[in-house]
Amino acid sequence: MSPKLQAGTRWQLALAVLVGLFVVASLASFGIAARRVSRVVDPDYYRHGLNYGATQAANPGRDWSITPRLEAGALLVAVLDKSGAPVAGGKVLLTAPDRPALSLAEGEPGLYRAPRPSAPGGELRGTLTITRGPASASRPLVLID
Repeated sequence: MSPKLQAGTRWQLALAVLVGLFVVASLASFGIAARRVSRVVDPDYYRHGLNYGATQAANPGRDWSITPRLEAGALLVAVLDKSGAPVAGGKVLLTAPDRPALSLAEGEPGLYRAPRPSAPGGELRGTLTITRGPASASRPLVLID
């Protein structure tokens, strides 16, 4: 075989291998997509979006106010409903990415307390979440000494 013919054969072979890899990768992608369905391709995806406001309206916790403060070595969280009445009987949890979750205990109605968690640099960051039955509310927490 002449050198020109060998070079042409190499390019054809390389092109055939690339096309073959593309076909195999495409078939693998289609197979994975058929087995693992995400919410984006959920048949009810648009219905969930259309009814999002209605599902949020059914959550009475969306109108709760959550007010954290530090006092005498404790973290206090006051939770009030939209009329200003205390939200009693809930479960309050402080979550932060760098520490275990901290559960706050209810002392007085709507007032939840836990020992003040130590925070590097005196800055406490996390998310406060309260749940009571099907209702829930959350807010970010940043407290600085």
